[in-house]
Amino acid sequence: MRAARQPVFYAELGVADSVEGRFEMLMLHVGLAVHRLSQDVTGREMARDLSELFIEDMERSLREIGYDDSGLKRRLKKVAGAFYGRMEAMATALASDQPQALVDTLIRNVHGGTADSRHAARLAGYVRDLAGRLADMPVAELAAGALPVGPLFLIPADPDLTP
Repeated sequence: MRAARQPVFYAELGVADSVEGRFEMLMLHVGLAVHRLSQDVTGREMARDLSELFIEDMERSLREIGYDDSGLKRRLKKVAGAFYGRMEAMATALASDQPQALVDTLIRNVHGGTADSRHAARLAGYVRDLAGRLADMPVAELAAGALPVGPLFLIPADPDLTP
């Protein structure tokens, strides 16, 4: 949550400073952590637990803002679909040898289809860096809650799009 709330995403990288924009950044960070955990045999159960915890937290949040059981199930299904879909798209884009794939994925998902390409490219640089730092991190550290969040001011204004 702390990583997703960094003001630079909203002030400098074009992410909407709204419930939807903050939700997208939360899904991005949780999705990257789940992806990393699922890459390691010892982390797969934790990845599943983290995914379930995220969905449960979204259910609690939806209940707090007033959704009753009749509307909650439909909303929760949309949230889970969005989360797993974005997680899969991010993993595919990170694995691609086409740097623009990640930028396009971020424009489509995080920026709602419209974004300044420089903002999306800078965000892609951050995502690549975070994914790399997660890959280097032992599962036990990540399981203890040590998400490696670096200073975003180090994201260059004109990022190199090569992976």
